[in-house]
Amino acid sequence: MTILVTRPEQESQALCDALNQSGHPAISHPLITIHPGNELSQLPRLFYSLNDGDFIIAVSQHAVEHTQNYLKQLQLEWKQGVNYIAVGQKSAQHLKKYISDPVHYPTHSDSEHLLALPVLQNATGKKAIILRGNGGRDLIYQVLNDLNVDVTYCEAYQRQAIAFDASIKTREWQEKNVNTLIVTSGEQLSFFTSQFTSTDLNWVLKLRLLVPSERINQFAKELGYQHIETVGGASNSDLLHYISEHHYDGIFK
Repeated sequence: MTILVTRPEQESQALCDALNQSGHPAISHPLITIHPGNELSQLPRLFYSLNDGDFIIAVSQHAVEHTQNYLKQLQLEWKQGVNYIAVGQKSAQHLKKYISDPVHYPTHSDSEHLLALPVLQNATGKKAIILRGNGGRDLIYQVLNDLNVDVTYCEAYQRQAIAFDASIKTREWQEKNVNTLIVTSGEQLSFFTSQFTSTDLNWVLKLRLLVPSERINQFAKELGYQHIETVGGASNSDLLHYISEHHYDGIFK
């Protein structure tokens, strides 16, 4: 049986390579491409507005890399003296390449675990910048805003959906015995599901679906998916570990 991975191209291919090497057949089908965001020009002003002890939150390695590329073009550095938070270990590793300050990150790569970090428990009255794509991570904004944190989004990168012929792909995936689907964001799950009609959609909704969080699990139920498992994180390492623990003779249990 085969696993269909829908992450952006770089992460998707890396995960497929690791899965295939470990004996779990996998094929890559990226749903989005990544481009520089429309709000990068706001970064100098936003960073200047921060005080010591405020927060910069990077929601992905794409947010880190596109921010770094823009700052490098302007010969600017990352803000010093603030609390840096990354959504997971991979994003934190990317961030640590460019800053000397500590980087806080949760053990599970999702918004819920990020918001539980001790460093955010006394955030009231502080400022926070969320480096994100075009949309997403609204839960982080909402919770921090409720704590009277002055939160600002900065679109560091853009996700653009990749159109595909769902009917042709369905036949291809059935021929390759796809039985498991990995989707790591609600936005991508919504887009993927919307591409199918009637019979093909019935097949898709019966696939075993791996998602990173209970929030996306609930969303998948609302879309009609019937076999959903929550991995507990969105990183490739989280997914690899989960699959290694729940995969026996080609069947998830």
